[in-house]
Amino acid sequence: MKYALITTAIAAFSTAASAGAFFNEVEDNNTIAMANDVGTFDIPGGSVAIDGTIGSGDVDWFSFTLNNTASLSFFAGFASSGGADGIMQVVSSTGDVLAFDDDSGVGFMPAIQLENLNAGTYYIGFSGFGDVDDSSVLSDELADGLGHQEDFGYKISVGFTIVPAPGAMALMGMGGILITRRRR
Repeated sequence: MKYALITTAIAAFSTAASAGAFFNEVEDNNTIAMANDVGTFDIPGGSVAIDGTIGSGDVDWFSFTLNNTASLSFFAGFASSGGADGIMQVVSSTGDVLAFDDDSGVGFMPAIQLENLNAGTYYIGFSGFGDVDDSSVLSDELADGLGHQEDFGYKISVGFTIVPAPGAMALMGMGGILITRRRR
């Protein structure tokens, strides 16, 4: 019995929903309503690598769900060479554009970092340069694939860091106190 709380605590922190998952894009995912679901993430977090292709007039949407508040890093790389230029958006379940990036990564690669994203469902939109720009964050204009003529392969790496709520940490601490008191 004295190890039951320790085992429960370890299990709570070891939930690996999609930790280190790989996902291949599946068409038709040109709208949020048709987004490819890449998983649900919980404590302690995880990661997903997305492999896809963009054609002229194409946009790819991916959804993910967070069960707790999280910090996220999104980084895109290109499988093809020769001037591929992508853009990326992160959108809430209500359609609000939370972040946009064009070239913050290496070369023409987008990269986004978000902190303290609340539990819920979110979307990643990936398209070619010229589809939308940084004004999308203020206007909530969603990438639709129109406005770009590029054709290239890409990879998106998404890392999730999820920290338990303070209340959960307090309960874990109380469990440790109970174990300590029981040993005396």
